[in-house]
Amino acid sequence: MSIKDAFNDDEWFLLSSMPGLVGAAMSTAAPSGIIGTIKEMSAAMRASVHGRQAYPDSELIDSLITKAENWEEAREKIADYRERAEQRVRSANVRSRDELQSLALQDCRAAARLVEERCSEKESHTYKMWTVSVARSVAEAAREGSVLGFGGERFSPAERELLQRIESTLGIASGELYA
Repeated sequence: MSIKDAFNDDEWFLLSSMPGLVGAAMSTAAPSGIIGTIKEMSAAMRASVHGRQAYPDSELIDSLITKAENWEEAREKIADYRERAEQRVRSANVRSRDELQSLALQDCRAAARLVEERCSEKESHTYKMWTVSVARSVAEAAREGSVLGFGGERFSPAERELLQRIESTLGIASGELYA
């Protein structure tokens, strides 16, 4: 029995979509401009995929980040993910950055409960650390308040506050070392 069998389809989607949702919420925490936003979303994708290398002993993360067998399967997975993610945001009636952040925190709570109930303590902690590492990567990806990349700050107070809320929601000690 694989770890995926411990979750139904909606629960698996929730667990797999957390990095993207947390990344999007963190990206909205402070204005970064178009280039900064591109850097932040790229950082979210890289940090998500990097989870396999950062947490090589995690069956859950390894299963969540599976490669498609071919281009057609990849396109289908992407289309399905996009449709489900858009539906999730629409059904939550998200219309502002605060509402997106609230949705991300709500889903963090739900995902934390799921992994705590269905995974080992180590696997649960690893999943939560991975989620926080994605948020941190996004926060550090671009300078906020800069002009053409000059000046600004690497980690804005708004990003710091949202990161602390994500850590608290997931039960991760602030400043805990990341892989």
